[in-house]
Amino acid sequence: MTVSKDTPLSLVHVLSNRIDRAFYGEIETQFGVTLTEWRILLSLRSEPGLSAAEITNRWAMEKMSVNRAVQHLEEQGAIMRRRDPADARRFQLTLTTKGQKQHAKVWPTASKRYAELTDTITKNEKDILVSTLQKIIRRADQLR
Repeated sequence: MTVSKDTPLSLVHVLSNRIDRAFYGEIETQFGVTLTEWRILLSLRSEPGLSAAEITNRWAMEKMSVNRAVQHLEEQGAIMRRRDPADARRFQLTLTTKGQKQHAKVWPTASKRYAELTDTITKNEKDILVSTLQKIIRRADQLR
């Protein structure tokens, strides 16, 4: 498959779609976890207590997609939702023991896939890529 020689931002879209496909094929097929559900599990593993809105903003995903995935994970017993004592309008999400086990089961495969995607570039190139993407993301947030 050829790589587009279009603008840097069109390449970001191409890369995003290809990363989605690379994960979707392996993670959902092998573990029965959608990409949105995986992103929720990842988020709550590193920051317990996030709300669905915070996860939506962090990953720039569609609100309805995140809400459906949260509901599905809750129904499966992978996450627990409780009202924030400091703000009754907000619900904090946390992984249950089942959710932690699910994350632990998927993580080695996901981690391997992340490594496979970036093993063609040097550490310096990765650092530059991360820095550049962070700048673009910050700018996109400013333009919203």
